[in-house]
Amino acid sequence: MSYFDKVSDSVEAPSFRNRSMLRASIPVICTLVYPGFVDIFHISVGEPGSSLSLGAGLIAGFMLVLMFSVPLIGFAFAVRGVGGSPSLAFETRARRLAYAVVVGPTMYCLVGVLQILASSPIPDQVIWVVLWCLGLLWLWATPDGHSNTVAPARPIPWLRVAHGVSAAVVLIYIAFHLANHLFALLGQEAHTTVMNMGRTVYRSPIGETILVAAMLFQVISGLILAWRWSSHKLDFYKTFQVASGFFLSIFILGHMNAVFVLARMYFGIPTDWDFATGAPNGLIHDWWSARLIPHYALAILLLIGHSFSGLRVVMLAHGTSESLANRVWWVGQLGGACLSTTIMLAMCGFRI
Repeated sequence: MSYFDKVSDSVEAPSFRNRSMLRASIPVICTLVYPGFVDIFHISVGEPGSSLSLGAGLIAGFMLVLMFSVPLIGFAFAVRGVGGSPSLAFETRARRLAYAVVVGPTMYCLVGVLQILASSPIPDQVIWVVLWCLGLLWLWATPDGHSNTVAPARPIPWLRVAHGVSAAVVLIYIAFHLANHLFALLGQEAHTTVMNMGRTVYRSPIGETILVAAMLFQVISGLILAWRWSSHKLDFYKTFQVASGFFLSIFILGHMNAVFVLARMYFGIPTDWDFATGAPNGLIHDWWSARLIPHYALAILLLIGHSFSGLRVVMLAHGTSESLANRVWWVGQLGGACLSTTIMLAMCGFRI
């Protein structure tokens, strides 16, 4: 290599790394302004009873689209990667940060609840910005060079099986829980009646112990599996499974914290329909509860999607053609989207 080639390489290397860092930072930059989308949505819809003009309605709808677009951007970067990363370590960190962006909507709710429990005077938005800036620093501190050839972590077969078995227990409860929410379309009384019937089982000492243990195992095993898989560049379907696994793990932790700690211990209030929907103002008109709209909607969508991702893996392992397994997966996603939309309409006040 000539002297001029060496000089050229030394000049281009920092520029190349800077471009990679900039591309990897795009999802995080989008996430930094996520609380702003929520706040503008609330300002647009106004307080309960206020009239909504056409312009304000369009702004609110656009903000809602932007809220859902943030995790979608994170997913797109998790699938495609940064491209031309300077090292394997940088590529892995960028991918994991993109997965974290997918989790953003439910993470913002968790931050808000922890802020309440800590009686923190610092605005949620400030904590949010600090957390994601730390994430950027973690990404930018990645060692340079192509010599970093640490092999991606291998999956753990027995943990995958155990995760699937415990999921069967959890899905029994979740199926009832989601069906219970559909009864809200008939009115809050119908929802409460069905909920009280179910609570004789899952609120009993034995039932609640089994359910909590299964949930915690799902979180721990899910995070371990997702973290190890996130060190690999995966195809679209597997990336969705890992991303939804990360989201659901944080959602379950946040939901259990909100129910057991915030509601039962801190406020001493029942975890009924009013608690879930942010009464008396509701999800749409309450400043804090507006963040629950993408939180709940994505949880339902990704729960169904994650379940069908697991089913797809099982189908492929038992000789089902990939085209058929993929079609079943897409049918599941469509069903999840319909169910999520219907339940969110009920939670926002729609009745039949």
